[in-house]
Amino acid sequence: MPDEEKNEFTVIVCGGGNAAQVATAMYAARYSTIAVSLYADEAAKWKEALGDADYELTLDTGKVLKSRPDDITNDPSVAAKADMIILAVPSFAHGQYFEAFEPYIKKGTVIACMPARSGGDLLLAAKLGAKADDVTFVGFETLPWACRFTDWGKKATILGTKGSILAAVTPPANTPKAFAMLQGLLGVFPNCTYSPNNLGISLRNPGAQIHPGVMYGRWCPEKWDGNPVDE
Repeated sequence: MPDEEKNEFTVIVCGGGNAAQVATAMYAARYSTIAVSLYADEAAKWKEALGDADYELTLDTGKVLKSRPDDITNDPSVAAKADMIILAVPSFAHGQYFEAFEPYIKKGTVIACMPARSGGDLLLAAKLGAKADDVTFVGFETLPWACRFTDWGKKATILGTKGSILAAVTPPANTPKAFAMLQGLLGVFPNCTYSPNNLGISLRNPGAQIHPGVMYGRWCPEKWDGNPVDE
């Protein structure tokens, strides 16, 4: 058929923690995938750990997915290849990646933060300047999975997948395209559920309510004597 053709798609996954490794392995099974870590020498260590082997991802269905990214690097210039960039890093690191990618990012790129709890759309606009008008930003309220690597750089397990996750798109007019791309990466679950704007993603985020209480419970005077800890 004349309308059937090979559709090239490249996704960059930022980070080297649990979620970043899971996302890299999942997406690399179907699409050209590049893992980027700007943290110290994390990219080099991950690349060395994986070697010539496939990454092994155990899904919460019990199935095992084996794949391998096209590259694992700390070179931000690979952003020029990306149709989508996924940031699976803490919010405090988002600005570092936006700034590093700015010279290379191409028009039409979709940039998604999992999660985006700190005005990610405003930070993107500040770091990308005029280029921010040519890209799409997606802020997720939370991560898609509960997951852990079982052998760093080589194996990971998805312990559970959320049924749905809220996401907002800036500009809103690009929501259908961005949601279609993200759902294609994630699969049937979690379902990307529409949220009206990224301000709501930041202000009502449950992590902002729950995490301070958890931290206080761990480090309050009743639990911690104020002395330095070993680790």
